[in-house]
Amino acid sequence: MEKDYTLLRSSLMESCKMHVEDRIANLELALKSAHEASTDDTKSSAGDKYETTREMMQQDIARCQMQLAEAKKDELILNNLVEPNHTDYVQNGSVVKTNLGIYFIAISIGVVKIDEEKVFVISNQSPIGKLLLRKKVGESFIFNHVEQHLLSIN
Repeated sequence: MEKDYTLLRSSLMESCKMHVEDRIANLELALKSAHEASTDDTKSSAGDKYETTREMMQQDIARCQMQLAEAKKDELILNNLVEPNHTDYVQNGSVVKTNLGIYFIAISIGVVKIDEEKVFVISNQSPIGKLLLRKKVGESFIFNHVEQHLLSIN
């Protein structure tokens, strides 16, 4: 029996959105904590130690800000992702079945398990995503010296 890919795609979108929302919430919390820690820190008599600690806090804040910007970019990608209006070729939003697995072209998350089905959720900018884009059913591609054949696009 062929899997209901509309339901699978819907479940994948929900899973991706939850992943991104959790990531944003965690990063916002980490950023808030880092800001509070940097303002609460008072200068000690060991000036060099204080400066080193402050610099490390600033680096943590900058890292969190970059990660938060990436997470918000992923959120925007998901919010603008529409269900493909045709299945002639692989595009953003496609669920692609190959002889070796199922891929969802959206954002880079990794493996997501939906009803015992493992799906590789990848970005169109990932190495394998770039290989899949614009491919049609019946075509093949080679990734890590392994050939995969496209069986269906939904």
